[in-house]
Amino acid sequence: MPRNASPARTFGVGKSRVDSFEIISAPPRNPVVRILALLLRLRAELFVLALLLTVWVALAPDHAPGPDDTTVEIPGTGLATTTRAGLFVVIALLLVALPWTRRFLFHRAQSVITRHRVRQALLECRVLNSRSRACPLTLWARPTRVGEVVWLFLRAGIGPHTVEDQAEELAATCFARECRITAWPSSINVVRVEIIRRDPLAPNLIRSDLFRWASGDPRGEGWSIDNADVPVVPVPRPEPARPVLPSAPRSAIDGPQPEARDGDWSDYV
Repeated sequence: MPRNASPARTFGVGKSRVDSFEIISAPPRNPVVRILALLLRLRAELFVLALLLTVWVALAPDHAPGPDDTTVEIPGTGLATTTRAGLFVVIALLLVALPWTRRFLFHRAQSVITRHRVRQALLECRVLNSRSRACPLTLWARPTRVGEVVWLFLRAGIGPHTVEDQAEELAATCFARECRITAWPSSINVVRVEIIRRDPLAPNLIRSDLFRWASGDPRGEGWSIDNADVPVVPVPRPEPARPVLPSAPRSAIDGPQPEARDGDWSDYV
């Protein structure tokens, strides 16, 4: 057997070394833990699905055993299948038509999508533990005035600077303009990922009277004033007055004037 064909030596769980190369592989995880982690990530979708199924079953008619071991519907105890489907469609259209409910549902759905996108970006950027190969745990996501906020729980072996180095990748993954990473002041293993999509302080969103009065046209397009019938007379701006310079301080030592070129020459040295 050749000397260079020696078997690989194993160091720890999930680590093996062949010659001068070290291979780190992900250790096998418990299937129960993997299922629980999947349920935790899909908690919002599962909650909505369970709610819809509960309402669908609650509106269904009651059933009773009939002849030949079959079940029959009891008339007058619920809604038919087509009626329930039509009711669900009407409620969905009503929620989409109203502005406040549409914004609420859209922002909540966008928060859930952002939470999944942040986790996928961390996996692609390999922000993982060196041994267990686990990414940070996404705790919670909520919408804000500028975008969304996702809270991460860093596992052992991952620091806030590791997540902060991937700020541009996180913003690009979430289709946002910027991403800011902030560690929790009392415990740095909790990180706040702020996804910024819009700027509420943009000039086209601010409707202040200062802009139109500063431009000299208080009746500009898109502005409204209270007394529209009262003619507006522009007031000329006063000319800026030149500041009065104070007089030169008088010398505390009495003596000949400097124009005389005599007296004490220590003033010129």
